[in-house]
Amino acid sequence: MQVQGETVHVAGIYKRHWISLLVIFATLCDPYVLAGDRDKAAARESGKNYLTFGFLPVESPVALFKRFAPLREYLSTQIQQEVRIETAKDFIQFSERTSQRQYDIVFTAPHMALLALDGEEYELAATFTEPLRSVIVVMEKSPIRDVTGLEGATIATPPSRAIVTLVGINYLASQGLKSVRYKTYGTHNAAYSAVMGGEADAAMIANFIAMKASSTNTALKIVAQSEPFPGIGILVAKDLPDTLKQDIKKAIWGMKELPHGRSILKTIAQPGYIEADKKQFEVLRPFAQTALP
Repeated sequence: MQVQGETVHVAGIYKRHWISLLVIFATLCDPYVLAGDRDKAAARESGKNYLTFGFLPVESPVALFKRFAPLREYLSTQIQQEVRIETAKDFIQFSERTSQRQYDIVFTAPHMALLALDGEEYELAATFTEPLRSVIVVMEKSPIRDVTGLEGATIATPPSRAIVTLVGINYLASQGLKSVRYKTYGTHNAAYSAVMGGEADAAMIANFIAMKASSTNTALKIVAQSEPFPGIGILVAKDLPDTLKQDIKKAIWGMKELPHGRSILKTIAQPGYIEADKKQFEVLRPFAQTALP
């Protein structure tokens, strides 16, 4: 029995040593560690092995997920970590989820980005290489030819809190229009679809969405547009590992430099992304409070 006891004891020692060797081997073979990126390894060990990319609900969920799937796949490949797209039912819910730090990466409107950056959860990663505009589109056969023809018209708009809606209404007021009727829809594509369906005379949408819509439907034409203003803000959570944050930023900034990246930007109707500063968004401060729940 004593010999057997000793045998069991020795076997236990070997077993423990073997497990230790396996742990060491697994650590050495960890692709994150081999790459020298221990921050990513730590993030993975925390139990979450993917990043959530929260998108402002500017389109229906199905349209949004389909449209931005190539961007998600590109980013996942570049940072070597799974990225999952999430959105919300409306702007209010999205703003609440952003303030609660429910997303690791955020794709949001500039005035909503400003509010998020006022807090402690996020830092600015990028904005558009080109500015946004609020544009007014009508059917090609419409008698409306310019901004003056919109007097008395019914204009379909995205949600009332959308920056394109806020800037667009302000622009039309500055043009002296007094009897315009605004009809609110849940998304940009719902707004221009209302025009195509005869529910409205015109639609107020973002210039990049108008560009995408006109490329697939030549029945629409632009009759007016606002002055340019800062584009979307892409934010990253401050509590992500520094090296991971930098990888995300570099991947986003570098899209226009890669043939595959340029192809994706064309597919998702985006101009590209560059490094940005919060000061660029301050011009939209008067509209920021309207984004609050």
